[in-house]
Amino acid sequence: MKQLIISIALGASTLLSYGQESGKANFKIDQVQKLPNEVYQLAYNPTNNLVYVAGPRKGFNKEENNYIYVLDGQNLSIKDSISVGKNLPFGIALNNKTQTLYVGHSLQGSVSAINLKTKTQTLISSGKEKSKLREIAVDEIRNKVYVSDHGNPSIWEIDGSKNTYLRSFEVPEASLLGLNVDAERGLVYGTDANTMEGNIVVFNSESGKLEGKYKTWSYCPLNIALDKKNNRIFVSQSNDNNVTVLNGETGEIVNKIYLGYDSSPIGLTYDEKNNLLYTANRSKQEVAVIDADKLEVIERIPTKGLPNTISLDSNSGAIYITNKGAGRKGEPVENGNTVLKINKIKI
Repeated sequence: MKQLIISIALGASTLLSYGQESGKANFKIDQVQKLPNEVYQLAYNPTNNLVYVAGPRKGFNKEENNYIYVLDGQNLSIKDSISVGKNLPFGIALNNKTQTLYVGHSLQGSVSAINLKTKTQTLISSGKEKSKLREIAVDEIRNKVYVSDHGNPSIWEIDGSKNTYLRSFEVPEASLLGLNVDAERGLVYGTDANTMEGNIVVFNSESGKLEGKYKTWSYCPLNIALDKKNNRIFVSQSNDNNVTVLNGETGEIVNKIYLGYDSSPIGLTYDEKNNLLYTANRSKQEVAVIDADKLEVIERIPTKGLPNTISLDSNSGAIYITNKGAGRKGEPVENGNTVLKINKIKI
């Protein structure tokens, strides 16, 4: 089921102020789109140049219908919406090969698989009580989907061909939050925020066995981005205000990129083509651009809101960001509940 949104004006081209560590700015916010609900995660679809945004109802009302908003990747105008019923949408990921969108419903402990061609939906559950879902990652080679469950400390594995739950990789007493997949190496990575070691757990996607546990020595590691070419793991450390860089082969810490006091990095994504890492620094209300060779911040882009998740268009280099609308104490922000599009300035 889908409902066309007609009551919201198209997002106008907007250029917000931006900042840089030194010299001339190289990035700008090209587009801003306000949404009528909360915003959480988003995913860019390179096949149709659309952006899908999880937009749960304000107050997380389970009695009202909730939607995935569909935005034009060029100008962020609202093109459509997809109803997910009374399931509140939070996490989101795309299998580009099958054109299936996966939406996590943390409060209901389930995942919706949405066929973007037919609009048919399948609701997937592990059958376990107390599930609390956060991140979703897709292995397009094996057509598998992985979901971090910090209610039942585990990582779900979903069969993408049938959209059914297969099994869980169990991590007793862990607090599994972040997630990513290296399909070519057949590895699934998760962050465990339960101890001061700040472990990255590494599972073999074929056997389901735990192959490694890499210590980051930062409390509460959150999200993971991968430099697959150079086998590096980037981890956002919200409590310690850094991005930890790990050697993917050995698990050794390569470096820690400090982002400044009370920056609180959440989402991050790696642009292999341009060798750049982007982090959504929640408390600083900015997106930081990091040179992935030098491992240092080269620019900071104010968002005037609370950035959460970043999705990359690897062809153009543009990034899309969800900007949440309330701080820790509920104080409003100027640019809350919006989606931003950031581009490199053409010279």
